[in-house]
Amino acid sequence: MTFRKEFMQDQTIIKLLIVAIIVSKIIIGILLYFLIQKNRMLKHEKLKLLETNLKLKQQGDQIIRYIKELKASEFFKTKVLSIASHDLRTPFASMDMLLQMEDLSLMTKSELQQVFEALGQQVTLSKNMLNEVLLWAESQLRDNLENKETFSILEQIDTILSLFQCNLDRKNLIINNTVPTQLEVHMSRDIFCFVIRNIMSNAIKFSHTGGIIRIGIVESERDAFRIFIENKGDHISDSTISNLNNKNSWEYKKIANHTGTGLGVSLCKDLLQRVGGSLKFENSTADVLRVYISLPLAYDDQVPSDLVTSELVTE
Repeated sequence: MTFRKEFMQDQTIIKLLIVAIIVSKIIIGILLYFLIQKNRMLKHEKLKLLETNLKLKQQGDQIIRYIKELKASEFFKTKVLSIASHDLRTPFASMDMLLQMEDLSLMTKSELQQVFEALGQQVTLSKNMLNEVLLWAESQLRDNLENKETFSILEQIDTILSLFQCNLDRKNLIINNTVPTQLEVHMSRDIFCFVIRNIMSNAIKFSHTGGIIRIGIVESERDAFRIFIENKGDHISDSTISNLNNKNSWEYKKIANHTGTGLGVSLCKDLLQRVGGSLKFENSTADVLRVYISLPLAYDDQVPSDLVTSELVTE
């Protein structure tokens, strides 16, 4: 009887131990589950924190970039206004001096002709500059440049060249234009004409008499291409080329008795940047300057993708 009682007590103790072990395992399992869940939550929070830190860093870098761009833009605008305000006053100052001259009637016809020719040149320069500044100012007032259209590059360049025919004849210059007839661009026609007209004007101005100005395409991809305009003239120093390709484009002036502020080049670069293009100057040889104009491309559906394989100039 005593043995049976002890046996039953032992059985009870064993059952209690088994229950305790099971309960302990359950508690341990629950704790492990919560620990695993907590660990996952911590990992998830850590990933979110890393992502947030990365976004904050990207936003910080973007803010720094915007600040730099804003400073550069403000510097550019200040320089444009400084140059424009100075040069636009010149013809008015000259005209004012001329009108206030007491002995104007004593000047000879030849002297008056020289005065009015000089005044006419100043007025023409100021008028062109005013047009350039107004177009640039218009582009600055809009977030997106409107009035985009698709047009033939060759036809538009030929139209621009007709404006310079007198200058070309005066210097006996020959135009060698190899731009493919099928090539089209989709952008603001005004900006395209503005850029080509400025670069052509400089090419004619700085070309040697009797020289050749070459126009063509050096490379083309599906969404972009480069026009080049090349002229032979006086050698341009590497420092001037560097200025032209960077921010100080207005330093390109008064070479070989030619006047100008270089403002047109700076405005060309700014306008091209706003439409996804760019401008680059390069000394092709010692006395040959080549200007590259990168532009977005618009193909006609009927134009094959290998449009310019046989018509491009290879470098």
